[in-house]
Amino acid sequence: MSRSLRKLEFPGIIRLLSEQADTAPGRILCERLLPAENMAEAERRLRETDDAVKRLLEYGGLPFSGIQDISSQVGRAGNGAVLNGRDLLQIAALLRAVVRMRQAIPEVWTAAKREAGNEDFPYHAIYNRIEALTPCQKLLQEIENSIAGEEEIFDSASSELMSIRRRIRDAQANIRTELEKVLRKHSSALQEALITVRGDRYVVPVKSEHRSAVPGLIHDSSASGNTVFIEPMSVVQLNNKIRELAAEERHEIERILARLSSAVAEEAAALMQNVQLLTELDFAMAKGKLSLDMRADAPSLNTEGRVVLHQARHPLINKDDVVPIDFELGIDYHSLVITGPNTGGKTVTLKTCGLLTLMAKAGLHIPARSPSEVCFFDQVLADIGDEQSIEQSLSTFSSHMTEIIAITKVAGPGTLVLLDELGAGTDPSEGAALAIAILNALNQSGAYTVATTHYSELKGYAMNTEGVENASCEFDLETLQPTYRLLIGVPGVSHAFSIAQKLGLSEDIIADARQLISEEAARFEQLVSAIETSQKEINDKKSEMDKLQAELEKMRQDLEEEKAEIAREQKKMVAAAEAEAAEIVSSTRKQMDEIIEMLETERNELSLDHRVESELRGRISEAEKKISEGQKKLSSDQTSGEIVVGERYEAIDLSIEGVAKTLPDAKGQVVLESGQISFSVAADRLRPAGKKEKSADRRRSADRSLRGKAARELSTERKMYASTEIMLRGKRADEALQAIDHFIDDAVLNGISPIRLIHGKGTGVLRQVTHDYLMRDPRVKSFRLGAEGEGGDGVTVAELKL
Repeated sequence: MSRSLRKLEFPGIIRLLSEQADTAPGRILCERLLPAENMAEAERRLRETDDAVKRLLEYGGLPFSGIQDISSQVGRAGNGAVLNGRDLLQIAALLRAVVRMRQAIPEVWTAAKREAGNEDFPYHAIYNRIEALTPCQKLLQEIENSIAGEEEIFDSASSELMSIRRRIRDAQANIRTELEKVLRKHSSALQEALITVRGDRYVVPVKSEHRSAVPGLIHDSSASGNTVFIEPMSVVQLNNKIRELAAEERHEIERILARLSSAVAEEAAALMQNVQLLTELDFAMAKGKLSLDMRADAPSLNTEGRVVLHQARHPLINKDDVVPIDFELGIDYHSLVITGPNTGGKTVTLKTCGLLTLMAKAGLHIPARSPSEVCFFDQVLADIGDEQSIEQSLSTFSSHMTEIIAITKVAGPGTLVLLDELGAGTDPSEGAALAIAILNALNQSGAYTVATTHYSELKGYAMNTEGVENASCEFDLETLQPTYRLLIGVPGVSHAFSIAQKLGLSEDIIADARQLISEEAARFEQLVSAIETSQKEINDKKSEMDKLQAELEKMRQDLEEEKAEIAREQKKMVAAAEAEAAEIVSSTRKQMDEIIEMLETERNELSLDHRVESELRGRISEAEKKISEGQKKLSSDQTSGEIVVGERYEAIDLSIEGVAKTLPDAKGQVVLESGQISFSVAADRLRPAGKKEKSADRRRSADRSLRGKAARELSTERKMYASTEIMLRGKRADEALQAIDHFIDDAVLNGISPIRLIHGKGTGVLRQVTHDYLMRDPRVKSFRLGAEGEGGDGVTVAELKL
């Protein structure tokens, strides 16, 4: 298994994963990653990667700065050792990282969990781990208040340390005062007027010839011997005092470090758990970052032997150069024989299948389009590459056989076997026979097998054996370059003659070579080549159809969105109109009430009676009734009565007229035909075309932008039928008018202007009918007779309002 991991380049994936880690412990955990031993563990790891990807996409990465492995420091503290300042600073840095990490949990997740209840809320591999971190605030505060640097302790670390350092400063001040007196008194004997330190003792530099002038202890001399450093007798006691205080300071610092080390030991369990959780978080986020970097996705796992990879890419090949493949195994067949020319991509396909299977088992996302599926094989065994060894006297064939013998001994159900160049390195006939026998043995053992070969005998074996399928790597004979696309169900050919001919090999040599191939083998190769060519054409057409299907689906979705937008806008317009009408009613009622109140006040003076008041109130009621009817018509401008086939209706949401071709179906949909296009519209969103109100003209300007969007979508489907001119000659007047109406509909929907209407010269009746219609049609901006070269009086050119 370890050799298979190496041959399938799994260590390369581990290297890429380790580069994504932010901490040293995280990188170590990445480097130790191996495929899971059971499917439950693999699925848990995949969910962990899913959660990491979601975190990265929604909120970005996590704050891992300052995190180091403090396991050694915590262990020594637990054994009673005293930690130094550097150790304690590293522990404090980790605890600060814990605080930052806990702040990285989104409030929305915390609130949702609190509302749902901790037990019922789904586990999140990232946030649940962060919640399990222990801040150890008391320990962090003690370290931060005590340790100023790797070799420095704050005065405030303890009251005793503060007292000692205050006395040291006082003693140093007294020494400086005494030494300044010496400098003034013996200035002529001094080399320089300065105070220095030798061996923790304060001294002054004295000229060698005047050493007797300054009574005291000599501690050092200069390299030249011209200067001696003397501790004057007046400061000897003060220096001794400072040395005593320094010893007390060191003792107190040791006591403080011991106290902090003891506090670390008390929190050892929490600190070690924090290290473990932070390492696991870094590892999980590294998997998420690798997934995004590879543009990978989560596969679904099964135990039935199915491997279905869509647009799979080898993760170690440059993303701009790799060619995606579609791969399938374990559904209709459990063994796949891949053939084709050298450097055509057979080995890459083999490695892609094996490596992506290992990645899924390890809990990593795979670079393949969803939904891809991978079987959780118990073992993935591979014989790829040349393991020949001079020291072990192993040839290429022997090295392959050694690997294959080991594989056949352990292969069985739940095993994926990958064999590269099966049977190569020996006599072709014996090699082919041996390869077929090995495949038979593996099939009988229940293993799933993918093998690459050049032998034609294996192509026939795959064709005639149940559960075994052919595949090939496509090769472009025009460019003499492989396309690296995998064609399942099609055996490959070597194209040796074609390649040699393209490269300039003599025709005589190629002809001689062709004669040396048996007639049966030649026919077989021709058949295989024809199948490969046909399959290539089918795949190209399928790709084109898939592309067109995707474009049509996008157009449909866009049209549905625009339709929904139109409906929303119309609802807003109706609501606005209703609100405006209600405001008018309210305002009118208020004004009338004020007038009546004023009239009642002045009734005696004006000699008015109740008939005037009743008449005014009657007018108010009549106005309210008319406004109410207008509101009803505005909010429900729908079809009255049943749909009549052949009658013209207007689609309210699209503002398009057409002829009803069917009665409403079970879903209430009516087929409406407008010009050369038919479409379905809900029956309750139709109204008779003759019932348009004049107010529709006023609404048209407000709806124009929305109808324009719908028209543009419809025009995409109708563009291929659109024309810039219409032939009216030979039509009766009523036929010509209907044709003009449909023609202008199509032109407006497709954004075509100007248009040409060919009515001929004749008696001029058809021209007059056309001009009368164009003059009344609101869609027409202007029209004129054709100029010279446009058809003259037999043609009318019209500009439309688009």
